[in-house]
Amino acid sequence: MKNYYTIIFPMYMLSIAFSLSSSSWLSIWIGMEMNLLTFIFLILETKTFNSSESSIKYFLIQSAGSLLFLFSITIQTTYVNEPFFIYALAPPLALMLKSGIAPLHLWTPDISMKLTPLNLFLFITIQKIIPMLIIFSSWSILVKWMIPLNIVIGALGGISQSSLNKLIIFSSINNSGWMMLSLTESMFLFYTFFFFYFSMNFLLMNFLMENKIKWAVQIKTQNFFKKLSFVSLMMSLSGLPPFMGFIPKWIILKKILYLLPLISIISILMSVFTLFFYMKLTVNMLLYSSVSKKWKMHFSSSPISVMITSLNLTSSLIFILMI
Repeated sequence: MKNYYTIIFPMYMLSIAFSLSSSSWLSIWIGMEMNLLTFIFLILETKTFNSSESSIKYFLIQSAGSLLFLFSITIQTTYVNEPFFIYALAPPLALMLKSGIAPLHLWTPDISMKLTPLNLFLFITIQKIIPMLIIFSSWSILVKWMIPLNIVIGALGGISQSSLNKLIIFSSINNSGWMMLSLTESMFLFYTFFFFYFSMNFLLMNFLMENKIKWAVQIKTQNFFKKLSFVSLMMSLSGLPPFMGFIPKWIILKKILYLLPLISIISILMSVFTLFFYMKLTVNMLLYSSVSKKWKMHFSSSPISVMITSLNLTSSLIFILMI
């Protein structure tokens, strides 16, 4: 369809804005259903067997979450800013199931294997905005328990993964914990972290699409710029100083270290495990060699990739200025 993205994608963005600007639970539910249908249309844009299977699985799981959320708001178990009751867990659990964050994340690795890089990119970034902001605005007490759970599961779950899609999913679970941690401080800090996270994942998906990579052993290239871009990106996603990804994490830790010391310590310790599985991806590329002439370097890449990589490599200057 020629005008597919010109029709579906604006509706997709409109559904997110509609949910976040709604003042009633029913309007929020309607916006999430609009978001669900438009995202399924985006999955079905690539007409393959995997797209049909993934769209059906995604629809069934999201429908279960939507029904649970609608049922809970119908019987009025949404207790906002009131003492916490066990039967008031239904709405936040429904939103956690829809966003795929821990502990209701077990369905995400299987579906991620059948998504295209573009759909996976939307799933780990924009799709998490609505449930995460709603959970934090209405059940902030529960968020403090969700933060360490997501950070730990995301860090430990990605160690044994050889599939890039599954590793990206566990990375997104870990970063979801960081995003919720930033929400405990301010919305501005959340948007700052999300901007860095969005940019780094955009560059990663662009690299995977250009090289048609799906497994860790396939990450091999002779292009010097691509090597430099991918290695710096992995270090940035792990939060290693002084790369770009370290800056928002450092700001978050600086703000909440005295407010939530235990969660801060857990976040720092789990960063070691994320650094391990990100560095594991770069080993094949760094050790890969061939008989081609090494002085013939090709720097051909998209302008956006060059811009983000340059920002990633020069962010050490920003870090020094912020200190």
